[in-house]
Amino acid sequence: MMPSVAAAALIAFNLVIFMVFTHPANAATENWTVQPENWESLRVQWEYSHAVNAVVILLAFCCATLASLR
Repeated sequence: MMPSVAAAALIAFNLVIFMVFTHPANAATENWTVQPENWESLRVQWEYSHAVNAVVILLAFCCATLASLR
């Protein structure tokens, strides 16, 4: 049961990361069609949020796989 709960929590964490870091960068740049003055810091924020989300989703996948094998 714990791997299933961990997978669900990681998916929820993925959504939190998206709403806190990725979405604001997308909104500030109008989905990267406008270049605001702080676009470089927004780009770094956007890139790192995607990298962290990739790791979180990988961990969620591993937890879901582990749960299905038990």
